[in-house]
Amino acid sequence: MNKGIKLNTLPQELVNQIAAGEVIERPASVVKELMDNSIDAQATKIEIKIVNGGIDLIEVSDNGNGIPQENLPSIFKTHTTSKISSFEDLNNLLTMGFRGEALSTILSVANVNLISKYVDSDIANEIVFKDFDNHTVKKAARESGTVVSVRNIFENIPARRKFLKSAQTEYKKILDTLYPYFLIYPNISFVVWKDSKKVIDLRNIPNAKADIVEKERIESLMKEDFVKRMVKLFYDGGGIKVKGLVGHPSDHQKRISNQYIFVNRRPVWDNGIARAILSGYERYIPFGEKVPFIVLIDINPDLIDVNVHPRKEEIRFLNPFRAYSAVEEAVKKAITGVTSFKMDTPMINIQRDGKIYTPRDISFKSNQSGSVRDSLLFSKEVFSDTGYVKSIASEKSEIEFKDEEQGIRNIFQIFNKYIVIEFDSDILWIVDQHAAAERITFEKLKKSNGDSIEKQNLLVPYTVQFSESELIVLREMKEFFSEFGIEYTVTDTGIEISSTPVEFVNTDFKKFFDEIFALSEDISNLSKEINKLKEDILATMACHGSVRSGQYLHREEMMDIYKKLIVCENPYSCPHGRPAVWKLKLSDIDMNFERTY
Repeated sequence: MNKGIKLNTLPQELVNQIAAGEVIERPASVVKELMDNSIDAQATKIEIKIVNGGIDLIEVSDNGNGIPQENLPSIFKTHTTSKISSFEDLNNLLTMGFRGEALSTILSVANVNLISKYVDSDIANEIVFKDFDNHTVKKAARESGTVVSVRNIFENIPARRKFLKSAQTEYKKILDTLYPYFLIYPNISFVVWKDSKKVIDLRNIPNAKADIVEKERIESLMKEDFVKRMVKLFYDGGGIKVKGLVGHPSDHQKRISNQYIFVNRRPVWDNGIARAILSGYERYIPFGEKVPFIVLIDINPDLIDVNVHPRKEEIRFLNPFRAYSAVEEAVKKAITGVTSFKMDTPMINIQRDGKIYTPRDISFKSNQSGSVRDSLLFSKEVFSDTGYVKSIASEKSEIEFKDEEQGIRNIFQIFNKYIVIEFDSDILWIVDQHAAAERITFEKLKKSNGDSIEKQNLLVPYTVQFSESELIVLREMKEFFSEFGIEYTVTDTGIEISSTPVEFVNTDFKKFFDEIFALSEDISNLSKEINKLKEDILATMACHGSVRSGQYLHREEMMDIYKKLIVCENPYSCPHGRPAVWKLKLSDIDMNFERTY
């Protein structure tokens, strides 16, 4: 006879620990939940203290309305909330925190202490937990608001604690969580302490309203020039309002950074909205490039579901197409206005530093007879297919660097872009001067052990500003860059470069480091992936430290590039895979002109 299976009722603490796996993933999750509560309490000042990446301590204090003494024990019970009482309330919710899971799940995975002074009370009260179900409430000293201290996260769950990353990585995740709050609430002052050092101090902006993007707040937070050129968005129709700021088309970049989406003031990420924003830039930026944006969408709460993600990081639109169309239209209208031309009639617009920015049609068109490459009359031998680099570099059959071809009859430059070399053996080379210089610099860096790099000490340090999260990576990679001749000191707001390889003297280091950061989807992993990404980093360095396209060259400089290129291990392409040399035989040129004599 089979015995029945005995069922166990799980203790509430274990239930909360299981639930915490969805709600509390890492220290940044704790910060998010506590920030939501402080904002819902109508705080105008919030202070965050982080110790050891939040693993040892997270403390969030505010000057909000506080919590009545009689409610202190209840707020730590599962699904206890003042925000909702029915499903209809959930549909119309505009507050940040609402599930009533935050404090209960945090308590189940960490040591929690809370002191609060309710706005209508004369004294503050503190709740102290001896264990999950054992607590005491006593009087405490506090002028206003609430302070929540969370210590030793996951200490009682070793299996989860071991999955936490380094303190620096966890701190970077916390900053990623905090930045949206800093942007969307300019009416609140924020202070961040990292290991007892004040790292962020953002004063509230007088007369600023919540959910209005203020350039002053963005500039003080991001400290980058592109903010001054950002373009205002506005759209209002069909129950959807779109506002915010988007990057000027001239500020496009390779990496995804400084991109924020808010729906009804809630920081979320929605791939459809992100694609709609980029669609608004169609024809104005190169394909695959990214732009910074801070987009706010106000929509009837009935038209979205905010409860689809345990940590409230995603939403679902009842009619996604309507939302995406509204965003795309808002971006198109804003970009068209700032560039002063119609979509179908591009015109020149003068931009920063006297440079001319002309929107481009980036679609690739072919003529009637064939592809783009065919229309440019490329040699069929050289450009036989898209596998050019692999086939040429491996077989080395199309461009041979033979001794008999090195009797140079003539060498000159065209378009300040290409070097044309005519050999005595009736061979013509067209060399892409930038691609060739990249290859030369790349192999030089790759073979370097640090000592062989010729350095240039700068009389005045070159200063570049970065965000706090970027500075974390730059601190960790300082030794790596030093090995290749780039010496810098990390300050509170950026870096001061004191020495560079001689080829890098005129480098735009802001752009240079942005391209380095773009090599990894998560820049916090860059320092850990240095060995894997080393050649990509060196390729980026080679690009910035080489002769540029559009640069006039003297004959001696052209000869120097030629002589150094022919001794490279791979003289056929730049380190990014683009062709460096196009070889033409006199017989091929004659054939093109149907000349037989």
